[in-house]
Amino acid sequence: MDHHRAPETDAETIRLYRLLKWGLYTELPMTVMFFTIAFVTGSSALTAIAIQSAVALVVNGFAVYAMRQVMGENAYNFPYGAGKLENFSAFLCGVLYVPSGLYVMFDAVERLIHAPEVGYLLSQIPVSISLARGVVLYVIATRMVRATRNPSPLLRSYQLDYRVGLLTDGGVMISFALAWVLVDAGVPAIGDRIDPLVALAIAFYMIWVGVSLVRNNFRALMDLPLSEEEQLMITRELAHHYADYDVVGTLCTRSSGKRRFVEIELGFDGEKSVEHVHVLSRHMEQALAAELPGLHFRIVPVWEPDE
Repeated sequence: MDHHRAPETDAETIRLYRLLKWGLYTELPMTVMFFTIAFVTGSSALTAIAIQSAVALVVNGFAVYAMRQVMGENAYNFPYGAGKLENFSAFLCGVLYVPSGLYVMFDAVERLIHAPEVGYLLSQIPVSISLARGVVLYVIATRMVRATRNPSPLLRSYQLDYRVGLLTDGGVMISFALAWVLVDAGVPAIGDRIDPLVALAIAFYMIWVGVSLVRNNFRALMDLPLSEEEQLMITRELAHHYADYDVVGTLCTRSSGKRRFVEIELGFDGEKSVEHVHVLSRHMEQALAAELPGLHFRIVPVWEPDE
């Protein structure tokens, strides 16, 4: 698929796109396996994981599409980048997680009251495979986050998703092993209820993660200004260069994915040249970029008429 990539695509975007493709290709067989074995064993916890996997499959598919748009962006189609596709992908994951978690929670409560028998040994097979896959993907995502000072919202959401998967799979394997011991020891009343208890814990975690993703990415989907702290940095930089211009006009700021856009209208007297404005813009951008990674900075010059 590399023929869709624009020449200016950065290395981080390429690595993220490859990670998402591998996640998508491996998610489909995992989803089928979880649903199948959940039906055979009657496990509520596996049903919860299967729903998680189905949600991840939908979101992964959209994320791969989003990354194709990001990698194919150009000045005509995406003048401000395609970062909002990344925010929407993370937002979509949260939106799907919340109702899915509520469904799993209600199903788990019902199974706690009327606990069915669960095939714990067979249930360990898909969980162990999922755990091994999750370790690989989480290690790759974590290395990518640490390798950049300004990771994209999409990468952070997937790192969080892989972390959730690892905690889920590890907890399920331990719980299933304990439940099997209890059932084998002749205490099925307790052993068979461990499965819905695990499902209930997964449901609460899904809801928490979903709300977190929705809250963190909803703001980014709107063209809101940068935070007050970031605007204060811009104001301080303007004050530092107060002698290089005459009037401050409109100040526009916005964000798109991991990018921050700053556009400042400055007035200059007739003696200031275009080269002066260019040098000032470059100095201000370099100073702000240290505090605002992913900065796209532009000065809109307005020359005052000579008296």
